[in-house]
Amino acid sequence: MRIRVSSPGTDLRSSDKDQIEKDLEKLDRRLGEREGDREVDALVRIANGTPATTYHVVLEIDYGRNHLRAKADNADVGQAVREAREEIIRQINDRSRRGHSSFSKGRR
Repeated sequence: MRIRVSSPGTDLRSSDKDQIEKDLEKLDRRLGEREGDREVDALVRIANGTPATTYHVVLEIDYGRNHLRAKADNADVGQAVREAREEIIRQINDRSRRGHSSFSKGRR
């Protein structure tokens, strides 16, 4: 998985970036099971949010012909990244036959 972190106007420590990569390993493993050796690109954009929510995170994942996007707001940048990651995993599961989509529930 190629990970790019963009944080204009936000000072991130190298330890924050290392933690982001570690948090996205779960996503890499999940997509590896599904996509085999196909390349996965992740873009993490971090911006200062409102005073109540310090960080606004947008996580975009490209794999194959799929493009997924999730957003999260949290005072902790790591928690915001993990929330966005879980939303991406939910979207991946919804697209699969075993997921919670209307297809798997027999509504198609």
